[in-house]
Amino acid sequence: MKDKQQAIIALILVGLAPTASILASFGSGNGLAGQIAWFGSKVWMLGLPMLWHLSIDKKALSWSKPTQGGIAMATGMGLVFSVVMVLAWFLVGESRVDKDEFRTTLEPFGLTVASTYIAAAVFWTLGNSVLEEYVFRWFLVEKGEVLFGPGWTTILLSAAIFVLHHFFALWFLGFSLSANLLACAGLFIGGAAFSWLYVRYRSIWIPYITHALCDIVVFGVGYMLLFN
Repeated sequence: MKDKQQAIIALILVGLAPTASILASFGSGNGLAGQIAWFGSKVWMLGLPMLWHLSIDKKALSWSKPTQGGIAMATGMGLVFSVVMVLAWFLVGESRVDKDEFRTTLEPFGLTVASTYIAAAVFWTLGNSVLEEYVFRWFLVEKGEVLFGPGWTTILLSAAIFVLHHFFALWFLGFSLSANLLACAGLFIGGAAFSWLYVRYRSIWIPYITHALCDIVVFGVGYMLLFN
């Protein structure tokens, strides 16, 4: 019972941090305050799972080496998702995003400058996505497994938490409700796939491959919205 109670606390403290970050950063409308809130949330997301793993679970740290394969599976899945995302954007999404609101939301953070946007996209793909795999796939999946075991309930729970902060981010970025819900449906499927890859191969680097390929499409679309 104690382990399950601790798992619930961990899910709340870590799982809701990205949503709190979005509400505090984009919701403030203030570039400096938003950047501080964003940075603080990243420190929290990196540090708390590590401290929890060492101090409460009393386990050793690991680099999560991909020793069970999965690279080909993750790459193929990422390419399929990327194609679907591109088609969905041009067929459905492009007409349902307020470009002016999108630009206005990003402007306080300096992201309407092409060089800054590209630098942020590179950081997000190579750094933040790893952090998200560390949080949503490793930490939250393993805490979900304490409650529900290594099955679809855990996978879907992780995917639902993964979607939550994206919903608010897209809302602030000017996506219409229909476009937001469509994107979130895709994110839920993607999040479930990422979690399944982690459960199957037990390395965050396997779902990261799929995640990074999807991020390239996302930032490509963002670039077109801002600079084309």
